Amino acid sequence: MRKVMVVDDEKWVRRGLIQSIPWDKLGLQLVGEAADGQDAYDMALELRPDLLFLDMRMPGLDGRELLARMDAELPELLTIVVSGYSDFEYTKQAIIHHAFDYLLKPVKKDELAEVLDKAVVELERREGERRKVEEANRSDGWFRDLLLERAGQGRESGSIPASWAGKAAAVFVVQADLYRDDQGGGAVLLRSLRDKLVRERAFYFGGAWEAALSPLPDGRSGAVGAVAVASGQLPPGELKRLLEAVQAELKRLAGCGYSIGVCETALAEAGWLKRALEQALAALAGRKLSEKEAVLLASVSAAGAGSSVSPPYPHRHEQAFLLALQMGNREEAEREFELLLRSIGDESATVGQLKQGAILLVHALERHLRANDSGLEQTCGKPPLELIEALRDRGDPGSVRALFVEELIPAMLASIQQQGATQGELIVREMQRMIESHYDQPLSLQHIAESRFVNADYLSRLFKKMTGQNFVDYLADTRIRKAIELMRVPTYKNYEIARKVGYEDYRYFSQIFKKKTGKTLGEFRSSLE
Repeated sequence: MRKVMVVDDEKWVRRGLIQSIPWDKLGLQLVGEAADGQDAYDMALELRPDLLFLDMRMPGLDGRELLARMDAELPELLTIVVSGYSDFEYTKQAIIHHAFDYLLKPVKKDELAEVLDKAVVELERREGERRKVEEANRSDGWFRDLLLERAGQGRESGSIPASWAGKAAAVFVVQADLYRDDQGGGAVLLRSLRDKLVRERAFYFGGAWEAALSPLPDGRSGAVGAVAVASGQLPPGELKRLLEAVQAELKRLAGCGYSIGVCETALAEAGWLKRALEQALAALAGRKLSEKEAVLLASVSAAGAGSSVSPPYPHRHEQAFLLALQMGNREEAEREFELLLRSIGDESATVGQLKQGAILLVHALERHLRANDSGLEQTCGKPPLELIEALRDRGDPGSVRALFVEELIPAMLASIQQQGATQGELIVREMQRMIESHYDQPLSLQHIAESRFVNADYLSRLFKKMTGQNFVDYLADTRIRKAIELMRVPTYKNYEIARKVGYEDYRYFSQIFKKKTGKTLGEFRSSLE
């Protein structure tokens, strides 16, 4: 029995409606009636009726506001508005908020019967569509099972349903162009998309095709789907039209654009789904950051990827970024991070290159912290693997920036400042590690002291007390030691070594080298032979 509620502030109107409806004949059941909007709202949320008769003019929460709430919270509810001749504005609001139909007071029996017949037909139609969707959900179980199977089990070819066997197929992956922190929203989108495919089956491939959908098996945002047709080959024009319809539906539901990676495949081959999924994901990873709402074919994307050269990872910006963090300078750290992000995430870069660069930076942060007897998990509460998984979902520079600028950089700076405030000796040890790691960059004791809110004269005296040298001599000795190590590589020129250890002025480097070693560069290199 389908459940019905009647809402009107006039009892005689409610009684008249209730007595005029042939309940048993239409398979309807009265589950509640209310005289004001607030009671009706609470009752509807509890009883979840299929059909609602609603008077638009009521005290308190009126029909217009109640209808808007019902449209938002119970979108499947059919609402029949009951209105007086003078309530035209209310009737207009009923149309805006998707009321199914309306009746004018006083309600005539023949008009009521006509509206009820239409409502029952609509309810039956919706129930039929729901059954189709539920059947589609059940039929997609094999698809999810194959996605979750471990590689190498060798059962895939035997797990394909009979309705799919021997058909040409394509596997596609859909992911939002911009990262959405939407926990749980993906399941709703998937159900709505599956519903659309069921409803519009007749409009593609002559109606003779199969479809399956599932969340991505590794927990990433997005979905994976497959379509199959009985003909020997998927008509490319029809496939493109279907995928564009999928994009349009997802954009309507989620309010953002989606790109699709697609791979045509043969169902009869063992391991077909795993390989096709990998190729579809690779196609998506090859999307240029400047491309939006793209449909990328695996074969074309693979060819394009092979012909392009990945830009080199910006190690220099990475080192400058780590140095700024270690010195506690947030402004400088964010500036260096922006330069690094611009290098790995400009519009000519691909989604895959952006993610790979960001992942490499996470590894660099972990190594840097490990050298200081710490780690990302202790510093920001998330281990490296969790951060890497978070980055796999982020295919746009803005979301990568948010992860670093809003989470990682503040957490690391807070940790560094907390350690530095414990005692001056910790700062000196950090300075020694800083010199060891960043001897090739401009280093200033004054800059370090300011960034750590420590008096420079005090820090200078403390440094000499702990190391036996002043800061300048300690840095120079480290650079000369590193230069001697590089001299053992015959291919390095002396001016190249100078730059690698932090001296842009080759002549000054030569003077410092002789002062520290007692030999010229040439004499020292000769002694190594």
